[in-house]
Amino acid sequence: MGLVRPAAAATASRSVALVTGANRGIGLALSTVLADKGWRVIATCRDPAHADELKALSAKHSAVTIDRLDVTDIAALDALAARYRGQPIDVLINNAGILGDPDAQQLGRFDQKTFEDVLRVNAYAPLRVAQAFLDNVAVSQQKKIITLTSRAGSIAVVDQAHDFYFYRMSKSASNMSMRLLQNDVRPRGILVALISPGPVDTEMNREWRRGAPPPTSLQSPLQSAAAVVKLIEQLTQETAHALNYDGEELPW
Repeated sequence: MGLVRPAAAATASRSVALVTGANRGIGLALSTVLADKGWRVIATCRDPAHADELKALSAKHSAVTIDRLDVTDIAALDALAARYRGQPIDVLINNAGILGDPDAQQLGRFDQKTFEDVLRVNAYAPLRVAQAFLDNVAVSQQKKIITLTSRAGSIAVVDQAHDFYFYRMSKSASNMSMRLLQNDVRPRGILVALISPGPVDTEMNREWRRGAPPPTSLQSPLQSAAAVVKLIEQLTQETAHALNYDGEELPW
């Protein structure tokens, strides 16, 4: 059951979004922006009991429902999908992700378990979440599946990078999986898009910098989320399906 309140029936006048990893950072910001715009939000995270900011958002917005979900727990994922069977989900947002131990992703120190964990969360889980809620998206009005990606996964802009092997690989793999998924679900009218939220001041970004000063272009989570939501609302089947938060096409 949802931690805060049972799910309410969707109405024709209110769009519905499901967000993974909604307890902090961009996921929390996306949930906030959507709720402020009048959406009904199914906000999922691994540990709702300690998601204080998300609980505060749900207390403020009655249309925000919190559900427990570890995206790597397939049994729990399928059980949650069964609970929402038949309910339209206009926009499914795959936001949950991990960076992984930076030291375990360096040449000469590669760690297999870190590799498996990062690829499981960042590459396999978004695809499996999309599969679990595919029928919900198919019966909605907007029919959109969004996966947050990163320039870190772009082969075209890797330049002289020599860090975060596993994280970068996981994003490249997720990009490919979403392109394949789009091919499969296009006949059902479902749009699958990849969006990079840009440089954002999150805990993950601070882990990435490892003590280095933040870039001047760093956005707040709410700034990035507002741009991402605006872009999601404008997406059509004719739109490029790998985009930066500002609408520019993301290099592959």
